[in-house]
Amino acid sequence: MDQATQLWTGWQSLLSTFASGFTRPGWVRFVPWVTGMVWCWEEHTITQILTALGLESRWRVLEHVAEYGAWDREAVERQTLRLLEQERPARWGSYHPVAVDDTKLHRTSKPVWGTCTFHESSARSPNRAETVRAHNGVVMGDLGPGRPWMYLPHAARRYGRQKQLPPGETFRTKTALAVELVRQADAESIAPILAVCDGAYAMATVVKPCLEPEAGRRRIELVT
Repeated sequence: MDQATQLWTGWQSLLSTFASGFTRPGWVRFVPWVTGMVWCWEEHTITQILTALGLESRWRVLEHVAEYGAWDREAVERQTLRLLEQERPARWGSYHPVAVDDTKLHRTSKPVWGTCTFHESSARSPNRAETVRAHNGVVMGDLGPGRPWMYLPHAARRYGRQKQLPPGETFRTKTALAVELVRQADAESIAPILAVCDGAYAMATVVKPCLEPEAGRRRIELVT
């Protein structure tokens, strides 16, 4: 078996563990999407993904999935966690360290679902306006000890201001989303979780549910 065939066979085997989170048509579209993300070294736009695969003629098909596709997000995230735990278990002493933070992805169009306006310091971004429109997500990933440490993101939640949420959406604070994420990691981890976050998450709404969990839940330690 040549190296290319061996690589593709291994990649298909890895992806197959996620199939249960999709419908059959959705799975057929998801495989080239995520494969193109791996091949594409620039920003992961649909155009760049398909160009990397030589599938430019399928642009409208993938765009349709990106706009209207649905899958079991939590099942996909859980499987990602399980694979990381199996293939590259993150450990710091007896703990499984995960990092939680929020990140913005700029979007200029107001009609794009889920975008909100945010203040961005001109000192940090001198070429951008102080008020920007962006998607804001709370993201969690494993921290793998090394030189340098490796960050492996595996789950995220979209955040939007209460007054700027699309109709029908339920408002949740960033801290509530962070607690949900670390509890999800804890449910799939053999070792107890050590959550690493910045001062914005050093709030009672994060600290209390982590250090004083409900009956039946494991305590989650924090470093901030």
